[in-house]
Amino acid sequence: MSTAAQAGNAHFIASQTSASQSGTTLTVKFKEAGLESGSQETVQVSGHLDATYSCVNGGNKVPSDPKKTTVSGDFQQSGTFTAGKNGNLVGSLSVTGPAASTVLDCPPGQKATLVAAVWSSISIDDLTSGAHLDL
Repeated sequence: MSTAAQAGNAHFIASQTSASQSGTTLTVKFKEAGLESGSQETVQVSGHLDATYSCVNGGNKVPSDPKKTTVSGDFQQSGTFTAGKNGNLVGSLSVTGPAASTVLDCPPGQKATLVAAVWSSISIDDLTSGAHLDL
């Protein structure tokens, strides 16, 4: 009885895996190698977000007694990807924190605005192969 050839040593290629941020959105672009050709892999990006939101007035200025709130939490996003014939998988996933309007209720004439956002403890995991990389 023969068995299908298995790829081994699944791993993310650190030099071709990166994280970037825009507002509260974290995007991780990645490359994983050492997979079986055509395998379906569930990849997950995780990170910790600290974000500060404030009410701003119509002139885009923060009032002298600003209403602020800070969100601090862990967020994750996963997706399913298919390895190519060469056993490599290339893709990207984005994780987004809460929108300002969902975390802060401002007085009339003011709007909730993101003031600062910092992502930390970012990691990527292939839940199928077991590959892991801290970014």
